[in-house]
Amino acid sequence: MQDTNNEVDSPVPLSRLLFPLLPLILLCSCTGFWSGSNQRKFKEVCADEAIKWAASEEQADAYCKCVLDKMMRKYPDEEDALMHMGDLAMDTSLINCREEVMMK
Repeated sequence: MQDTNNEVDSPVPLSRLLFPLLPLILLCSCTGFWSGSNQRKFKEVCADEAIKWAASEEQADAYCKCVLDKMMRKYPDEEDALMHMGDLAMDTSLINCREEVMMK
């Protein structure tokens, strides 16, 4: 039986997306920027969580791109992002990515 309730699932906490990447960021934090490999891995981990609430893979990908773009603008260095994980998890500009994607 299909659920006809139109409630939107609660958003995936950013901390749940960011913490699986900690070992990866620790290993590569000496680069001074976000490597292409780490960007791809972040998007993969993010998309695995975002697809649980997104209407499509494209929407999940757009959400993850939004989060990553804003995260990289705020902390261009992976090491800085690692040092501010708690701040990132509560950053409203990153949290707003879901609303921005859902409105499109």
